[in-house]
Amino acid sequence: MNDLSARQYSKDEVDRIIRRALKMKKEDSVTHQELIDTAKEFGIDSQTLEAAIKEDREGYQKLKARKKRLRRRKARFHRHLWSYIIVIGGLLLINAMTPGPWWFQWPALGWGIGLAFNFKAAYFPLQKEVTSENSIVIP
Repeated sequence: MNDLSARQYSKDEVDRIIRRALKMKKEDSVTHQELIDTAKEFGIDSQTLEAAIKEDREGYQKLKARKKRLRRRKARFHRHLWSYIIVIGGLLLINAMTPGPWWFQWPALGWGIGLAFNFKAAYFPLQKEVTSENSIVIP
């Protein structure tokens, strides 16, 4: 006998089922009162629900701020890369048009090291570096 009323669902399953039901209902959201009513049906009191809503908003705001910082870092890296290409290209032309030994590779190497660190910070940030926008990271 397959009795669904006795089946236990995990939190992930509940989340997926509710999301799917909302999608099937052609709605992406519920009102605050509907959320409270649903929580009551699950045995969750309103204070716990309000605390969860506040925590979710704070987490969402942190995630949004982190994504914004990463976008700014990537944009900064691209500006830095274009500056590097233009300036080092100009130095290469100057070095090619003047007699004497090749020297443009030394500023290209020095600046390239800084550019590599900038790339790493933009595309592979350490988790502790992005925890807070104004925090100072001390290892």
